[in-house]
Amino acid sequence: MKANKFGSILIITFLTIIISTLDCFAIKDDQMPDGLLEVAYRQLTDGKLSDSIHNIVLICFDGNCEMTTLTLNQCYDFSDGEAFYPVIQRSTTRDKNMTVNILEPGVMEVEERDVLGATFKYRFIYTAGIGSNKKLRFNKLIGFSGAVVKQSDALNKVLSWELVPLKGQSINVKLKCAVNLKGVPNN
Repeated sequence: MKANKFGSILIITFLTIIISTLDCFAIKDDQMPDGLLEVAYRQLTDGKLSDSIHNIVLICFDGNCEMTTLTLNQCYDFSDGEAFYPVIQRSTTRDKNMTVNILEPGVMEVEERDVLGATFKYRFIYTAGIGSNKKLRFNKLIGFSGAVVKQSDALNKVLSWELVPLKGQSINVKLKCAVNLKGVPNN
């Protein structure tokens, strides 16, 4: 009888340890995954897609996130033809010009304010899993949408446009114009 009671206590202790250990690795609904999400989009205004392409990379680690946006193909007239400057912008949760919220597991909302007063809202839909370090990690991006709202004092109205992701896993895009880059002057 004593051996049977000792065995029961041992089993209960063992189960308690297992359950409490599993709770340490449980994924919480609002847990921010670590890793990187990347997507390119065009802006849709008045039913027309922009020529410009914006490639965003969102990187999150330990609850802090930063987003880098590379803008290509915003063409302007130069003396030797039409071209664009590549533009890079960066926002971070640490700099407080960006907020990131988990709406539900697999759905994240990012809000970013740029220096011109526009508010960008991005919605990332992703899969996540536990990495080798026992932390939640992004697996892949499976959906994206977004919009921008800006108050235009010059036009005396609020402007808005939609962000439409490029379709396909990896896409080659023909650009409308050349790239204008800086070098050293000729002697």
